[in-house]
Amino acid sequence: MLSAVNLSDCCFERFGTAILPIEDMTPQSDKDAILKFDDENLRYYIMRLRRRPAKVSSMTRHQKATQCLGSADAQPWWMVVAEPGLAGEQLSEATTLLVRVEAGEAMKLHQGTWHAGPFFLASSALFFNLELSDTNLTDHNSHPLPTPIKLRLD
Repeated sequence: MLSAVNLSDCCFERFGTAILPIEDMTPQSDKDAILKFDDENLRYYIMRLRRRPAKVSSMTRHQKATQCLGSADAQPWWMVVAEPGLAGEQLSEATTLLVRVEAGEAMKLHQGTWHAGPFFLASSALFFNLELSDTNLTDHNSHPLPTPIKLRLD
């Protein structure tokens, strides 16, 4: 069973950027999310999701774009991530990390970062999502896991 680490406490740089609250008028820094999109047609929307079981049987990655996710209804959520350089066959409980994201935090995933989620405790949740307009059609690369990973969401 995979236990969570807090986004603000883990070394998330391998997977993307932890987007944490900063004061208004703070100058740009290397802690900011740098976005990369191989296409000019972006999509920013509020995604509604229904709760899923706390287990991962496959993981997905997007090679053409970074992806940004944050809670639109201010509740904690979890994401399973794995480094972009891994081949699909290398995905397992040993090569993944379960990250807890608090209300008021968000994440930017590097191009190619493997991910599963978001997971949450409510029956449904809303997420701000920035990606390519056709990410789910042309850049949705999934790989099944040999053994599903159970998640401890607490």
